[in-house]
Amino acid sequence: MQRVSTSLRMRSGVLGTLALLFAAGLTASPMMTAPAHAAYGPCNTTSWRDVPHLSGTSNEYKIPARTDNGLSCYLGYQVGSSSAIEALQQAIMICYGGTWAAQRIGNSGGADGSYGPATVEAVRWLQINRLGLTGSAADGVYGPNTRSRMEWPHYYNRGALLNSCSNPSTL
Repeated sequence: MQRVSTSLRMRSGVLGTLALLFAAGLTASPMMTAPAHAAYGPCNTTSWRDVPHLSGTSNEYKIPARTDNGLSCYLGYQVGSSSAIEALQQAIMICYGGTWAAQRIGNSGGADGSYGPATVEAVRWLQINRLGLTGSAADGVYGPNTRSRMEWPHYYNRGALLNSCSNPSTL
């Protein structure tokens, strides 16, 4: 009798340990953890900002933003407001015109405010080929790292597009 109960306890212990390891493995797996950019929340609006070296002349740029969180936000596949996505798509088409990224957005409907496969591919191409991002940072997701390296088109008085682009982070 002693032998049966020891064997049963041993099996129960092994099964319990396996269940614990299995559960811990699932919660620690990459599939169960949120990506780093998710801490910011999706961009749900746009923000007009003065072009730093041209302040006082009504020259501004429009950039994706998040209400109550400033510019720290992200856009990804089917994530973000259409106005924020459209601002990103316009920036790519205007400031990176002639590149594969601009052509990809143009050939898929232009600045339509939808972050679909074409925008993901365009952003990933831009990250690798123009913004110097590599590895997992070149993921096709727009976030603070991509924003800080991108150029944005200048507008006069929030309307007329000027023929210039700049990266406000470097001015």
